Amino acid sequence: MADQKSDEPAEGSREYDHTPPAEDPGHSGYVNHLNSRDHGILERAIRGRVSRLVGAGHPEAHIEAATGDDPQYDPRLNPELDPLARQLPGTDKAIAYRSVMLQALIDPDPRRHREVIADLSCMGVPMQTLAIQLFSPVAARLGDRWCEDEADFMLVAVASTRLSMIINHLSHMAGRPVRETRAERRVLLARTRRALHTIGVAIVASCFRDMGWIVDGGIDLEVDETLHAKLASTPYDMLGISIGQVDDVEECSRTIRRVQSNPMTKRVKIAVGGPAVFTNPTAFDDIGADIVAHSALQVVRYAERLST
Repeated sequence: MADQKSDEPAEGSREYDHTPPAEDPGHSGYVNHLNSRDHGILERAIRGRVSRLVGAGHPEAHIEAATGDDPQYDPRLNPELDPLARQLPGTDKAIAYRSVMLQALIDPDPRRHREVIADLSCMGVPMQTLAIQLFSPVAARLGDRWCEDEADFMLVAVASTRLSMIINHLSHMAGRPVRETRAERRVLLARTRRALHTIGVAIVASCFRDMGWIVDGGIDLEVDETLHAKLASTPYDMLGISIGQVDDVEECSRTIRRVQSNPMTKRVKIAVGGPAVFTNPTAFDDIGADIVAHSALQVVRYAERLST
């Protein structure tokens, strides 16, 4: 495991010269001016961030979260093995682009991930398909690379940031399709205070926009009084909460009970998901949500049933 390494090279050693450095937004390449103290501080910060961004990619969680009779089936890495997911338009194109996108995200040249945006914009694949068949598997593979010591914290953090940028850019470029035959639906997305799984929230948001839903909240909205104020002021059909740690179960359970006991919000459907749900799904059996989702695909299916 990468987070178990404790041997730290001396300041100024050649080993530090080969550590993947942070990307400098003001330059086309990378900067490499970290001494041992700076590197230690940065690694600890990234350790906390990346472990929540891609923590569900830990290989020990794969079997526990697998569905069906095949223990090798991982809905994060191979969603196309689900018969319904396989029918999403453009699935083959999305699958074929996974390795290209993964390499672009970890490439030192920042121009590569901008090329990905151009490629996907011209591909003609719906955002929902990209979210389920491309973005989710690539994010999971980033997590696996870190857990299997194929990439260090800094490289995965940079790649994760790039992936979030790509998702948000394409999602807003696509806009919200007009659904003339359906009533307008609205979803509020939030996260627990210690949940930093921003990629998952962005993926789910892109799916809802592609289905024609109005999406409010997101990675900046935490489970606090602001969330309850939004629910009270605007009629929502669904509340989605991303949970980063199993320790957040009680906090989420209190929030759900409060929403369901309020006459103004008791009809709102509640979905919970995120790294903690994937890693330890049984801990959320009694949380009180309408759906405990292990993947974006499950949330999408549930939302589609609400829209019919």
